[in-house]
Amino acid sequence: MKVFVSGQVKDYEYVREVQNLLEEAGHTITHDWTQSETGSGFMTAADKQENPNEASRRAVADLDGVMECEAYIICTSNEVAGKGMYVELGAALAMAKYGNLAHIYLIGDMNHSTIFYSHPLIQHARSLEDLLKQLSTGKTKLQEK
Repeated sequence: MKVFVSGQVKDYEYVREVQNLLEEAGHTITHDWTQSETGSGFMTAADKQENPNEASRRAVADLDGVMECEAYIICTSNEVAGKGMYVELGAALAMAKYGNLAHIYLIGDMNHSTIFYSHPLIQHARSLEDLLKQLSTGKTKLQEK
């Protein structure tokens, strides 16, 4: 299955752990944003203003990764609130609403909650093992309707 894993940029190590386990289980990551963020550094607000082409490239690549996935996963145990991860979640929810995405999973403690974590199309996983088990069954919230 093609998967996009979202999370807060400073939580990239955990996102990589999730991605690695998914790949070991035979899944494909549609876009590994953690490589662009750490390979050339995190972009501060000033960086984004000074390098709008690079900021644009990253935004397009991230959203393309969401649009190409069959399963979207958002990691929510981060200590610092994210921004881009919520844009990606919104795109995933819109895709699912219109039948273009079958799986949206939330994994983590929900340290920064939003009402959208309670959306009926989101499946909650208690752990990485639970996430892998749920993905292997292929059952989706859309099929439960």
